[in-house]
Amino acid sequence: MQHKLSILALMLVTIGLAGCGNTLNPAANLDYAQNGQLVGYQDADDVHQEQLVYDINASGLAPKGQINIWAEKLVNELVLQNDALRPDQPLLIVTPVMSSDFNQTNELALQLQQSLLSAFHAHEFNLVDLNVSTSLRATEKGELILSRNWEQLPDDMPVSHVLVSTLNLTNEGVNFNGRVVDITNNRVVSAVQSFVAGQSLSGYVLPANKIQTRDGLIYRTENVKQSRYTVIGDKQ
Repeated sequence: MQHKLSILALMLVTIGLAGCGNTLNPAANLDYAQNGQLVGYQDADDVHQEQLVYDINASGLAPKGQINIWAEKLVNELVLQNDALRPDQPLLIVTPVMSSDFNQTNELALQLQQSLLSAFHAHEFNLVDLNVSTSLRATEKGELILSRNWEQLPDDMPVSHVLVSTLNLTNEGVNFNGRVVDITNNRVVSAVQSFVAGQSLSGYVLPANKIQTRDGLIYRTENVKQSRYTVIGDKQ
């Protein structure tokens, strides 16, 4: 009798140990049946997860043209000459205008404005985008939020410094003059001047010709060297 009880006790202990050895992983409650077969959930600890690695040198940056490189060089010098603007102070970049008429601009100036903004952001300055309107417009042409309509733009932007600049077209290329101005007292805290040969901006300017139209007037000159470059897209 005692021998039978010993065998029974041993069987119970064995069953108990077997039960402990088959204790379900807490994740086992995610097991599910599919097509009559039990599909088990594999614990994340048992899954080899390849580490996500992004190599900027191997992947590369966005391709750039001459106007982008020009903007980067302009900003590099503005940062070098800066004597007051802190990176945490809001900075607004306005559209470059013609040195002869502060109410006139062109396609080259508009693109240069965008490039200057990106170049300043690369230096981790606190940029403010004036063209983001106060509301999103859903139209047939797409979802739009950028605007140049002053009625759609915020009127209480916390801006303390502005980058203003002028362009001047010559018979050899384009002159650029820019300065960062503290609008609380109009003090210039940084300035840069630059010249780019027209051939380096072939996608934006046209070389001088004997006959040109500017502001609706026709100009003719026998000496092409005395005529100036024109911006592609200028109103004729």
